[in-house]
Amino acid sequence: MSKAVIAAALILGTSLPAWGERLWLVVGASDPTAKGIARKAKASPLTSPSALVVRTGDCGDKRSIFAWVPEIAASPETARAALSRVRAAAKDAYLKRCDTQPGTLLALRMSAVDSSISDVPESAVNWAEKDRISTARPLPDGRSIVIVRSYSPADDDPLEGKRERVILASPAGKRTVLEENCISPGPVAAHQGRLAFHCAREQAGDHLFHDVVVFDRSGEKRAEIRRCRDPKWRGRQLIECSEESVGPDGVLTLRTKRTPLPREEKTLDNVKSGA
Repeated sequence: MSKAVIAAALILGTSLPAWGERLWLVVGASDPTAKGIARKAKASPLTSPSALVVRTGDCGDKRSIFAWVPEIAASPETARAALSRVRAAAKDAYLKRCDTQPGTLLALRMSAVDSSISDVPESAVNWAEKDRISTARPLPDGRSIVIVRSYSPADDDPLEGKRERVILASPAGKRTVLEENCISPGPVAAHQGRLAFHCAREQAGDHLFHDVVVFDRSGEKRAEIRRCRDPKWRGRQLIECSEESVGPDGVLTLRTKRTPLPREEKTLDNVKSGA
């Protein structure tokens, strides 16, 4: 990038492109759909604990497709050696240079499509494409909320096996499961590292009831507020949300509810982090 472009960006107040590390992806298969790439990955004889399904949009591509990546390299030399190994089982494998975008699943080394998605039966009628794709939501402090969408069959399951696990992920690699199954997780409200969001928990007629879940900086659950949605922080120790109720006429009513949170115990880690 030229000095003139940088100077113009600074004068206009626009942000410069923010790229993460440069990687070389060994692509064993690609597909425009999550279902397709999950099945191609499952059918491959290649096995690797580090294999990922990557959305090429995580590399900045305008046209994003899914790529099954059995190996990731930090240099072209290492990538070419890996490509030779992969081509022994996948002759059409190729290399893709990738300038990883920060805050993406690839930057976190997490798969865009869970391996269980390959097992969703063709008879499942309520599965949309978005139900098969995991997503990352960057947080102001550099961490991310990752929603891992997967398939777990169960008898008489109205969700047809849909599962959504909510994980707090740090760039350093730490992973903390916040909710094992949070249906349709709402936007995350963050305040000094503390987090709150809602999950759909039950249905009343045509309406969904939600619970708000609240976590401290470490990912420990501090509160769960029944039948409430859209949390907002009102200072360190107060959560405001919209309490849900359905009257005899079947109409959903929302009213503002404020819930004080239990005080966090001061630990050495809290003091060091400024919590």
